[in-house]
Amino acid sequence: MEGSRITKKMMVNPDMISNLPDEIKTNILSKLCIDEAVRCSVLSKTWKGLWKGMSHMELNATNMVEPFTKLLRSRKPRTFPDFSAIAPPMLKSVIGYNALVVPLLFNHLGVISSCRIQHFKKSLAFEHVENWVEILVAIHTRLKDLSLECVAHCEELTEKIMPEEYTYIPRFRHGAFECLASLELINYTLNSWIPFQECSQLKRLKMKSIYLDDVTLSGILENCVVVENFSLLECIGFERVIIMRSTLKVLQLQALCVDELQISCENLDVMMLDSIICPMQSLSIYAPCLRTFHTYCNSMYGRMLSVRNGNSIVKTHEILTHCCGLLGSPNGNIFQNVSTLCIDLDLNNIREAEVLSYVLKLCPNLQVLEIALPAFRPKSQISNSSQRCDLSYPIPMFWERRELCNCISQKLKFVCIRGFRGEEQEVEFSKYMITRATMMKRITIISSNSLRNIMKAADNLFSLPWASGNLSMNFKASNPTDKFAEHQNKLLKW
Repeated sequence: MEGSRITKKMMVNPDMISNLPDEIKTNILSKLCIDEAVRCSVLSKTWKGLWKGMSHMELNATNMVEPFTKLLRSRKPRTFPDFSAIAPPMLKSVIGYNALVVPLLFNHLGVISSCRIQHFKKSLAFEHVENWVEILVAIHTRLKDLSLECVAHCEELTEKIMPEEYTYIPRFRHGAFECLASLELINYTLNSWIPFQECSQLKRLKMKSIYLDDVTLSGILENCVVVENFSLLECIGFERVIIMRSTLKVLQLQALCVDELQISCENLDVMMLDSIICPMQSLSIYAPCLRTFHTYCNSMYGRMLSVRNGNSIVKTHEILTHCCGLLGSPNGNIFQNVSTLCIDLDLNNIREAEVLSYVLKLCPNLQVLEIALPAFRPKSQISNSSQRCDLSYPIPMFWERRELCNCISQKLKFVCIRGFRGEEQEVEFSKYMITRATMMKRITIISSNSLRNIMKAADNLFSLPWASGNLSMNFKASNPTDKFAEHQNKLLKW
């Protein structure tokens, strides 16, 4: 009786997914981690073995080791040795993970074009990671995208402060990455650039939380001769960053503490500078073709790095001042072709507002402007932000007295202001945009204040004469801390 009910239910709700072509089902599996993809083979006969044809393989040690450990515990001693009796949990996890990964790599029959591997730190001690890379490169010759990340095991979390001799360093062979078009390395210590030799195809390189010295960094950059997208995020160990590459189109630098930073890329299209610690006199940027410029100074890791090193993060308005030549920078104006400018800036600080006003004059092609106001402002900063002696008119009239620049009157289409509190200079800047930008399509104001305050500001701004007949105004309310966290996570999404 029960069986007939199940049959009727299946007839009413047929399994449409299992009737899909194998190519589509394989594509679906490629979106899953390998352990989830293999489990799908058990649920239906039509899915059996399809994981062997996935084009993308994702291996996650955290997800895969726990089921494997449970399996070992369920085995009887006569059929499988009690591994926990002869090895600590960490070692058991590392060896068990390797025992899972190697067969998966060998048994895969299709073309793997991309692979992501997350492993434990102690996998480096047994040279498992180097072995996996060699297997991938040797067997799956069409592999183009590789991501490697060292993650912490629960036991490793108690070993954060470790003597130098326990630092595990990967020993990749000469030219290990030469066949790749994209490489991502997260949380490693690198002491050699030898694996990057002959990387004549590598177009995208991302290094995050990497410890490496100046020789290793410069060697990597010299060997990646066709790199177009380079990210150096939260990395330490070096003192100089010199990037001179005509092929580079996208550059992301985040939370770096250096004595010298030189960027000379004549074809650079997108650049992000976030929380950089560097003497201004040692900062040089040449990017005449730049179209999208992100510059911030509020990343959490950057602040921690600043406290630890006792040096201040270069403020956004200082970078803008340097890049526009106000301090006599020899590299001239990099804003000539900029169409998108995303910055964090305090509009209530008249000094920073003046820099923004000057930069807008140098951006004749600007179409998108995003400004993130500081989430938290110390009282000392609030009291000093409006002190200025060389203005011949009251501070509230600052934006009203600004000359109309070309980008405002002819090009600017989208403006977004985050962290809006309804303070005087914030409102005045919004008024300036609404009443002067003739091509504006949308202005978005995201408030970190109460709904009452944002409604008051909205009524004030809606009553103004709009310069653009196609303008739409969007007001949103949000928690400042939530918005700050979201902003940090969005920085690196391109």
